[in-house]
Amino acid sequence: MLNIAWYTLRSRLSAFTGTLIALMLGAALLSTMGLVLAASITSHEHGPGRLSKAPLIVRSEPDLSMPDPWGGTQSEPLKEPGGLPSAVVRDVSAVGRTATDRTFYAQLEAGGASRSGPSDQVGHPWASAALGGYRLVDGRAPSGPGQVAVPKKSGASPGDQVTVLTASGPHSFTVSGVTEDVSFESALLFSDAEAAALSPRVDALVSYGDEQKVRTAVAGRAQVLAGADRTQADPRAHADEVALVGVSTMLGMATGVAAFVAAFVVGTTFAFSVAQRRRELAVLRATGATPVQVGRLVLAEAALVGAVASAAGCLLGLAGGPVLAGRMSAWGLAPDWFQVRLGWSTVLVLVLAILIGMLLAVLGSGVAVVRAGRVRPLEALRESVVERRAMNVVRWLAGLAALAVGVLLLLSTPLLPPAYWGDITPMAAPALILAGALLCPLAIPFVSRVTTAPFAMSRGAGPMLVRANTVTALRRTAATVAPVLITVGLFSALWSTSGTLSEVAHSEAYERVRSNDFVVTPDGTPGLSRAVVDKVRAVPGIESATTVPTGVYTIPGRNLLVFPAGAPLLPYDAFTVDPKAIGSLLTLPVEHGDARRLDDNSIVVDETWNRHVGEAVTVWLADGTKKRLKVVAVTKASAGGSAAVLTPKYAGRALPDAVHVKVAAGADRDAVQRDLAAAARGMSARAVPITEYRATVNDTVNQQTRMALVIVGGIAMLYTGVAVANTLTMSTGQRARELAVLRLGGATPGQLLRMIAGESLLVVGTGVLMAAVVVGLNAAGLWAGLQQLVVSTRVTLPGLPFALTAGVCAVVALLATVLPAWVALRTPAVRLTTTE
Repeated sequence: MLNIAWYTLRSRLSAFTGTLIALMLGAALLSTMGLVLAASITSHEHGPGRLSKAPLIVRSEPDLSMPDPWGGTQSEPLKEPGGLPSAVVRDVSAVGRTATDRTFYAQLEAGGASRSGPSDQVGHPWASAALGGYRLVDGRAPSGPGQVAVPKKSGASPGDQVTVLTASGPHSFTVSGVTEDVSFESALLFSDAEAAALSPRVDALVSYGDEQKVRTAVAGRAQVLAGADRTQADPRAHADEVALVGVSTMLGMATGVAAFVAAFVVGTTFAFSVAQRRRELAVLRATGATPVQVGRLVLAEAALVGAVASAAGCLLGLAGGPVLAGRMSAWGLAPDWFQVRLGWSTVLVLVLAILIGMLLAVLGSGVAVVRAGRVRPLEALRESVVERRAMNVVRWLAGLAALAVGVLLLLSTPLLPPAYWGDITPMAAPALILAGALLCPLAIPFVSRVTTAPFAMSRGAGPMLVRANTVTALRRTAATVAPVLITVGLFSALWSTSGTLSEVAHSEAYERVRSNDFVVTPDGTPGLSRAVVDKVRAVPGIESATTVPTGVYTIPGRNLLVFPAGAPLLPYDAFTVDPKAIGSLLTLPVEHGDARRLDDNSIVVDETWNRHVGEAVTVWLADGTKKRLKVVAVTKASAGGSAAVLTPKYAGRALPDAVHVKVAAGADRDAVQRDLAAAARGMSARAVPITEYRATVNDTVNQQTRMALVIVGGIAMLYTGVAVANTLTMSTGQRARELAVLRLGGATPGQLLRMIAGESLLVVGTGVLMAAVVVGLNAAGLWAGLQQLVVSTRVTLPGLPFALTAGVCAVVALLATVLPAWVALRTPAVRLTTTE
């Protein structure tokens, strides 16, 4: 049977071209995504580190680790690793010569394009900075107070006076030297004494002593890095790790969408291909082939096509993976050094892509195998092929099951806290689209009748033929509707979901502070200095509250819905604020308890903690310090806001992100505004009225979702465009005799081309209409969920993405049908005896 399949594949290559192209592009899409995803998981190269010349590096533990509920160990990176204890510094220094390293906020004040420092600029002592990467190109090293060495790209020269922004406020320094720019950070370098004054904490210690003696002196109280492990101390190591996690998350979702699209396109293409070969298979049945033999033949053909197409697609993916990785680095989504390298992971991904491609081919032909075996020998004598019913029991059951899952997910949205919407709601759209693609043969006749009804009374038989051809060829129509529905519906629905969740997060953060009159925010810096906070607080006639973002770690209480087997250690966003400001300057959506009772021994948590008022919880602060705090209030869970509130005692070294100001009763608002502007002037801050304030939230997940949609949407749009063109070209090419009959009946070429164009637009319109229904249902589910919020947020409707993807599908469909039909009409119209 395999030999017969191979012979059929070689002799009837044109009949398998459409399936071959669909599978090849599907394998190329999966292998491209897989190669970049594997690179994001296996890549750990950070390049030369700042302390690359240090023999040994001693630093505090950067992760918080503990057993998880499943018997393993879980580690979470600390948001703000603590400094080395003085006892560790003393014991390591006793072993041998050491150099102290400190890392702290230090940024050149923006005094023009040439003097503006990046917001992530840091400061280091010269003694440790000279251990790797930094080299003077002009001037000399800083050696006394008031001196600083700056990067070459700052544009400053030795002797220049510069203003350096620090956590305590702006300070004036003299440039003593200029260093060569490095790839891993942008740093200002100070003398050791100046660095100690700006940041007393010791972040790391470079030791020149014996490694074993150093490890003995540390005695497990800190981390000792030697050899290749020293790259972990690189300042960008953690940022790169976070970026790669984001890439993995983003590409994981993109790969899932790509696999979803590929499976549908391949399956519908296979089913359509077998339907077109119905008479050929009937001839085999008439010559004595049994249903099992015919089914085995189709299955063998699918396996061969899958192997050849998947191998060719993997070659395309091998070229496309490095291109995609390069684009992601150029767009700032991945580290500069990120790239796809050949290795065992590459081979594994390509092998998996080939296997998945063959599996898609075999599974895609599964229904076709059943249909092929049910072909009757008598059908070989038919002049035309009349399609049987497009819906079978399996398709009915699968379609209804997918519809039930999609509706259930939508109905669960209003019942779950907003924090879970990002995980639950995006799953509803794929389920509804799957249901629509499976049940589309039921909708096609209805849509065709409704859309062609306005033209029923027009002159000519064009609308009637358009509707008749569309309805009678349900398999062909469904094979085109499915990829249009998937591309337009999935891209638009996920875009709407991510946009809505982003707006919800911003609205909730704004609602928290909307009772204020002004907000003082950073201007080009990562936070506010203590100096500007003190100056704002000194403004007469105001009440003020300073918020500082931070993070905490805890093990949430058990929840049958989310954590039925026990909860793992989870990181939560948090902020600190003076408890006196709660209720007057800061509004919290409290469900239980009283947030105004917050003190240094208590905490305010949200519903996702699964804790109750009065319960004592164990938390770990941003630096890993363990605390036992009492829950005084439980707030409503938000879609993207902070999940805990603490007192300023636990702010750590983080910079404030805002000072919220309310004008006191009887005070002059205009005078307060002038005083606030004066307090912020020259401090890299600005005071804005509350009506112009847009709250900052941690929108990383939604931004990654949007970017993933842009990446995979573009690729999937291209893939779907080819699939639509492929299916329509296959069907139009085999309609030459039908067009010839219509020509003999008196139809002009223009009428036939308009008929073909009308069919294409009707098919694409059906897919777009079904996609609009999916997007509408998805938006309705989100709207229902938004009603439980205390803020007023509108659902984001994806007008532009929807119109763009629908327009592309329509243009591709027109080109893929009108051009082949135009070519067919140029041949003699009387060749009715041509055999297929």
